[in-house]
Amino acid sequence: MKKEKYKRLSPPQWNDFTKYQTFERQCSNYSDYLSSYVNWFAKKSNVCRFAMKQGLFLAMFAGSLFCINKFEGSYDSIELWLLNSLACLILLISLLPDFVTDKDVIKSKSNLLLISIYFAPSMLKLLEMNWEASVIPLLGIGIGMSIIFYLINRLEGYTRAWSRYRTAHYKVSLISCQKQTGLLTEKQALHRLHHVINSEVETRHKEIISDLHFFGDKVNGLLGKRAGL
Repeated sequence: MKKEKYKRLSPPQWNDFTKYQTFERQCSNYSDYLSSYVNWFAKKSNVCRFAMKQGLFLAMFAGSLFCINKFEGSYDSIELWLLNSLACLILLISLLPDFVTDKDVIKSKSNLLLISIYFAPSMLKLLEMNWEASVIPLLGIGIGMSIIFYLINRLEGYTRAWSRYRTAHYKVSLISCQKQTGLLTEKQALHRLHHVINSEVETRHKEIISDLHFFGDKVNGLLGKRAGL
């Protein structure tokens, strides 16, 4: 089964509306434009948010391993059982919400790699190697994943853009419904449609500038601290 490909359409220009067009024509064109962006940004947003979430669970797993290592007493006979049980528990909590809606989530290549990482300490234990040495790398990988994908999502604005286009699409659909039921005249419907378009363009501009300022502020703050040292 081929994966569905989403093609992003170019943003509508104001000269597209200088010549008179019916509301139905303008509404249909703009609705198609919004739908393409909703689907495209939703895919990017889901990847980033999934990676952020899995990074946090991986860091939680590493923290749990650290606590196990600090237990006093001899429990070598159940150590492997503890490592496997803890890995299964964290994986169940992290993947269960996605498994409910998508039964093939376990077959995903990224999830198979993630599952293998969780069982790395158990493999080290079976090989009679020092599994405790994996705690710090796992913690670093987990926290690093969350931070990196959060910054990518924030700088590129995937989730914000998906939400913005989805909201605009809902507003356009509502205006179309009101026009069809006679609550709005052609002139009123066009006025409201253009207001949604104008609002979406202005909001997009503000979010792009805000995301760039956010990244710049973080970099400047980091450089300032290093200079102070």
